[in-house]
Amino acid sequence: MTPLTRTALRRSTGSLVRVVEPVPIIGTTDVLIRVKAVALNWKDAAILNSKFPWPNCLPTGIHGLGQQADGTLTDYVVIPVHTLVKVPSHLSWEEASTIGVAGLTAWNALNASKSGAGKTALLQGTGGVSLFALRLAQELGFRVIITSSSDEKLERAKRLGAALTINYQAIPKWEDEAMRMTGDVGVDLVVDQGGAATLLQSVSALKKGGRVSQVGLLTSESRGSFVPLIQMLIMKACCIQGIQVGTKSDLMTFCDFLEATKLNLTPIIDRVFDFDDTTKALQYLTSGNIFGKVVIRIP
Repeated sequence: MTPLTRTALRRSTGSLVRVVEPVPIIGTTDVLIRVKAVALNWKDAAILNSKFPWPNCLPTGIHGLGQQADGTLTDYVVIPVHTLVKVPSHLSWEEASTIGVAGLTAWNALNASKSGAGKTALLQGTGGVSLFALRLAQELGFRVIITSSSDEKLERAKRLGAALTINYQAIPKWEDEAMRMTGDVGVDLVVDQGGAATLLQSVSALKKGGRVSQVGLLTSESRGSFVPLIQMLIMKACCIQGIQVGTKSDLMTFCDFLEATKLNLTPIIDRVFDFDDTTKALQYLTSGNIFGKVVIRIP
């Protein structure tokens, strides 16, 4: 029997309000989904706290049609059937919730259609995307260097398979350390989370012809002019690739990979919160203490 109402968390200024509301109208090409788990992302907390760095309006020269769309912090959502992708059969609801954003971002950041055998990847931080990338990189054959400001988190990353670690507070010029670790050759790939404040360092850590996958914008301050960055780009003959999650086709390929490998995603999940504790979960997400993904379990 189709439910008439649903419980949802609606965004107010800096807070969430629990509401009971009618289930949205189900169109002829829609399906009603019973939500079991939701993975939180940095963007969720940024939007809630009005700290999302991009403007709401489209830039000049870009046109688009759209409307407001609901998120997934609710027990029922209505989704167009053509957007659905089958969940890999071995995953729990909590594990599966991490695939669509953090997982797919990490997949494309690693350029995962290509083998990582004999290559070195440097991953910034120990949040959801980085830990997902660590898990995937091992499966793809990369040797992984991971950075953090916490020695405790770096030890945990080692236990999950990171070959080498760098504490960027103890070693602010971590790009030099990455070069040293690779015999002054440089890494093949950097998954950059920082943005303006870390991009030059990421490019500096690359081998000639390497790649930076730009997935984050955790810092907005720019350190000087673009001249050193451009010089380094030319010297390294490298590329910077912006990563914005991925397409449905990418997601289908990724899910096929997970199904084939039966990859265990449990180590990627840091904490699971109950639906009623979503506000606490968002606070934890921005506390700087996370190690992987934060997930909400929907009753």
